[in-house]
Amino acid sequence: MKLCFPVVRKFWQGGLWSLVVLAAAFWWSGCAKPDSHGEFDEIIVFADSTDWLEYQDHFKAIFARLIKTPVLEPEYVLSWKSFDRFEQFKQFRNIFFIARLDADLPVSSEVKHLLSPEIVAGIRSGKYFYIPKKDVWANDQYVCFFVAPSREAMIQRIYDLGKLAYDDFERYYYDRLYRFMYRRYENTDLERYLKDHFPFSLRVQHDYFVADENLQRGYVWLRRLDPDRSLTVHWLPLADSVQLSYNWVVKERNRLAGWIYEGDVVVEAETTHRPIRFLGMPALRIEGTWKNPKYVIGGPFRTVAFA
Repeated sequence: MKLCFPVVRKFWQGGLWSLVVLAAAFWWSGCAKPDSHGEFDEIIVFADSTDWLEYQDHFKAIFARLIKTPVLEPEYVLSWKSFDRFEQFKQFRNIFFIARLDADLPVSSEVKHLLSPEIVAGIRSGKYFYIPKKDVWANDQYVCFFVAPSREAMIQRIYDLGKLAYDDFERYYYDRLYRFMYRRYENTDLERYLKDHFPFSLRVQHDYFVADENLQRGYVWLRRLDPDRSLTVHWLPLADSVQLSYNWVVKERNRLAGWIYEGDVVVEAETTHRPIRFLGMPALRIEGTWKNPKYVIGGPFRTVAFA
């Protein structure tokens, strides 16, 4: 049994309850759908303007939490658009509609016209709230409808069910990103080399290469140059003296980075950690900032450690 954790290093210098079917005519298109476009982490939001003023802080608390990369950035970018610009944005990758049953404003009216009486009754009773739909106007697109009886009910249901909606969206986000990463070309030669020489296998994008490796010290460093990205996998025998804790992982990462990256260290004041599941196993995920005092550079990193 081995203890293993990849170290991701990016260079930086300077500063539902239920799935339901809406009106068939809404989804129908007589021609082939184009590929969706826009940034992967941008969500186009269609909501009535006065309502969005009430909802935006609640949605941002779930979908746009601030993370350090090393500057503070939202996890996803929520971009509100007025409904008269719908045709311009309807083929973007991620679209949210936010509507309420007791309003006759443009977005709410449009969404209400799509709902059957049964769905409306389910929304009023609390049975339905968010309705996700894939590939509506474009391929690899995620569209989600949030519908509540009133403003007050919307805010309450965001609190109660927002995390479920976030989890569904994030699963699709990573599934789509995974498919996009390997859509053009995959470095199968490097994958075979890793599998034959090291105690793990890994899918690799086309432009990664082995920058350094050391079997005795138990690591291999993969790198790409455009953009400059590094991914390092480090493994060592699992011993009773090893406890998979934040302090141990930071110490081991600093030791490994001292060999490979000429003195990178974790900036602990700008770093967070949380338990996760990785490949079905308990793991620790650490995200934050690294710096190199020798070269006066730094950037964001993510480390996942598991036993």
